[in-house]
Amino acid sequence: MSESQALIQVKGLKKYFPITQGIVFQKEIGAVKAVDDVSFEIQKGETLGLVGESGCGKTTTGRTIIQLYRPTAGHVLFEGINLAQTSGKELRALRKHLQMIFQDPYASLNPRWTISRIIAEPLRVHKITQGKASMEKVAELLELVQLNAKFMNRYPHEFSGGQRQRIGIARALASMPKFVICDEPISALDVSIQAQIVNLLEDLQEQLGLTYLFIAHDLSMVRHICDRVAVMYLGVIVELASRDDLYDHPLHPYTQALLSAVPIPNPRVTRARKRIILEGAPPSLTKTSDGCRFHPRCALAKEKCKMQIPEWREIKPDHWVACHEC
Repeated sequence: MSESQALIQVKGLKKYFPITQGIVFQKEIGAVKAVDDVSFEIQKGETLGLVGESGCGKTTTGRTIIQLYRPTAGHVLFEGINLAQTSGKELRALRKHLQMIFQDPYASLNPRWTISRIIAEPLRVHKITQGKASMEKVAELLELVQLNAKFMNRYPHEFSGGQRQRIGIARALASMPKFVICDEPISALDVSIQAQIVNLLEDLQEQLGLTYLFIAHDLSMVRHICDRVAVMYLGVIVELASRDDLYDHPLHPYTQALLSAVPIPNPRVTRARKRIILEGAPPSLTKTSDGCRFHPRCALAKEKCKMQIPEWREIKPDHWVACHEC
């Protein structure tokens, strides 16, 4: 894929959260390196999956891309415009093209607002429609996410988790975005509802020409919906490849360990495969080493893994990995 087709280009993205000491005169004594030198591209119309353990920086990456968090360093290009260097009216004008579906459908909707007001808020903020036209648009959006338009005067507590997530999706689509970050949109839902939401997201992508960054824990679901998959560990991306290539031929030891834990509905295959158990826990993001961040838990680690950061390199066409031993 050519660079000109990239809707989103992330280059050397860093997001550090300062650690301060003192009550009156606060002194910075360190930083949490939540995202540390991350680079990737998302092509128009594709879905890029972002997977990894809890606390590895997936959500922070998503929020920094759409400037809910301002980056510490690096660039985020949307259609060639550097969002990291944009602010004020220019950034507000671009925000309608960049939306997010949040993880928790119970916490992300204002309980004091009706559904119509929740969905109409982006229309008001971005001055898209108002008055009667706004309500007509809300009804259209509810139908788009397969909810009855008659529900628009109800409140969030009157809906189930799956219905609330559909409302969140409708709100994200109200401003007619080009790029949507799906931040674990199914993890808080019943298993019986998860497939419905994923199928809805796929249908909307095809219908509206959307581009997704799909953040998730469920590796089986990621394989179903994503075109390419990036694997994140302690604030850095360790492997990036097409969906089938990554799942069939994982190269990084961390990716291999993650995929070995994915359930397979075949007892013979399950008994035959080797389960990789990672020992220990991820080190603190405030005390990252100079070398490979995975080396304390890696069975293949050598001395240079402790001292030298692995180069991010293309092992084969469109398959990137950061590992000395691959």
